[in-house]
Amino acid sequence: MSEENRQHVRTKLISRVKLTHPDTGTIEVKTHDISDGGIYLLSPAADLPPIGSQVQVQLIDTPFEAPVIEMKIVRVDPKGIGLKFIE
Repeated sequence: MSEENRQHVRTKLISRVKLTHPDTGTIEVKTHDISDGGIYLLSPAADLPPIGSQVQVQLIDTPFEAPVIEMKIVRVDPKGIGLKFIE
């Protein structure tokens, strides 16, 4: 997606997260950036559920137990995946 088509400004965020899906279990991946609409995670696509899947995401690198957030996979590319917050 080109910069001109983005609805939300991206902010660089490097953090570890737990990504959970019923079929693939829980894996630990790193974030690349975040916006008001979603988050981009760095991970090989082979380890992840397909586009359209609903997953749970929880930040690990926080001084408190972060909430578990429901998200939807909206993009997969060779470097990682784009997730959209589910409202």
